[in-house]
Amino acid sequence: MRDPWKYAGPIFDAHTHIGSIENTSKMIAIEDEYSVTRQVGIVHDEEGFQQAKEQYPGRFVYAKYLSLRDIAQYNVEPVLDEISNLLDQGYSIAKSWFGPRWRDFIENVPRDFRINHSKLDPIYESLEENDIPLIIHVSDPDTYYASQYRDSEKYGLKDDHLQELEDVISRHSKLRVQVPHLGAQPEIHRLPALSRWMDTYPNLVLDTASSRWMARELSKDPKKAREFMLTYSNRVLFGTDIFSGRGERDYFSGRYTAQRILWETAERDTPLPIPDADTVNTGGTFINGQDLPLDVLRKLYWENSNRIYPANS
Repeated sequence: MRDPWKYAGPIFDAHTHIGSIENTSKMIAIEDEYSVTRQVGIVHDEEGFQQAKEQYPGRFVYAKYLSLRDIAQYNVEPVLDEISNLLDQGYSIAKSWFGPRWRDFIENVPRDFRINHSKLDPIYESLEENDIPLIIHVSDPDTYYASQYRDSEKYGLKDDHLQELEDVISRHSKLRVQVPHLGAQPEIHRLPALSRWMDTYPNLVLDTASSRWMARELSKDPKKAREFMLTYSNRVLFGTDIFSGRGERDYFSGRYTAQRILWETAERDTPLPIPDADTVNTGGTFINGQDLPLDVLRKLYWENSNRIYPANS
């Protein structure tokens, strides 16, 4: 671990995944070394969720996955039931995942499926009415579309996916939306479009998961990336997308180290401390730090997430 970092305060990780209590405890022990004291926990294991509530009171703001299978079939009623019980079960946030490879897991998807279809409006309206924020993932790196998603008939096109999401955010202006991965648009050529979103939709916030994707793309033009972070410093949340059941110490520590180099330092061409399959055959990924001011780091690491997800949420 590098010591000292520019920012020395507590960290709120607004995008983590938790499973069994054993794995969650292992993750927390490592996070503590990086000053993480609160986090959004996207739940993958019901028993682990119940145990985490007992063992780590106040640590997590819990997010519940809405049924992907039901949403993909426009089967709205069971999802509305999930939303109606969500708060009473101890969750505070709804999560929906529509990265393009979701189509590998769900069969018999209607040919007209899209997340902005009017058939799904009751879901978004219910979240609005209950003031439940939605974390929604709909797209992936440009590099994935050029490699893993070349079958556009099956997986679709990134610009179309982003347009669907924008339609949802636009039509449901009271729905609080957290879009992971810097709105799935950290690529430098996409930052102007992302800026337009931020200027147009005050109900939108972003998180900085994942470390590999952020470091790879934002380091390509640290000046433009820094300008974006300064302009929207009140609406970007620090997040890593780490999963409690995946990997050992290097998996966790490498992701925190990568982002802290990116946000806090002025380093140039520092090797990414975690593997990056997207660049392994082209020379690797190198971090060019943004050296953000301390007041912006406070917002990124702590103040923004605590404002949006306060301790009693």
